Amino acid sequence: MASERVAAVRRGRYRAGARQVSPALPGLFSWGIISGIALVKSGLTVPQALGMTFLVFSGTAQLAALPLIASGASLAMIALTIALTNLRFLIYSASISGDLRRVRPPLRALLGYLTTDNGLALYQMSDPAQRRRQRAAFLFGCNTPVWIAWQLGSLIGIALATVLPGSGELSYLGVLAVMAIVVQMTRTLIAVWAAVSAAGVAVVGTGWPMGGGMIAAIVVGITVALVLESRASRRPAGEVARS
Repeated sequence: MASERVAAVRRGRYRAGARQVSPALPGLFSWGIISGIALVKSGLTVPQALGMTFLVFSGTAQLAALPLIASGASLAMIALTIALTNLRFLIYSASISGDLRRVRPPLRALLGYLTTDNGLALYQMSDPAQRRRQRAAFLFGCNTPVWIAWQLGSLIGIALATVLPGSGELSYLGVLAVMAIVVQMTRTLIAVWAAVSAAGVAVVGTGWPMGGGMIAAIVVGITVALVLESRASRRPAGEVARS
């Protein structure tokens, strides 16, 4: 009976995470379509595009690598670019390492593969008291629907790329998809301040070597959110609700 209760709580936490991330799924689906088209139009074969969309579960890394692939850059340069682009996941991992230290390594590895920017943001913005209950199931719920929406969009994009004449004129749709994701996530003052801070640093850091501006923006955005969340947790309940 105890195991059944635990399983029921785990399913409930998974569903709670999936509900929180559901508003972002249309934008992620659209971005996946654009990325799928870009994979093929950059010169990859359909099997190569399929391999990349499943193995490199990062739209940012894919879009950063595609111009290098199209220009014939070396594998070392492509790998270095992807590594620098995804350095933010080291910060993400550090921010939730305490929550997952008791999770089995294979499960942690799967969570690492599935973790996304928006899924992790929703996980961290959730109520801390609720987040402690079956945290791995909740984190899965925040990220698994993203994986499904992204992969479906990518598969459709790869299929469309075989019949579309070109993808350059469609690139703006990727920007709109990202904007839709960001806007729906800035539903609290803490999220707004984190987004504004990160955007300001990203603008100032445009042109910094080795993607330093983007990395600095991520660090600042996460730091601002954590500091404001910590301050909010020490306020009376009424003030926290208003924020």
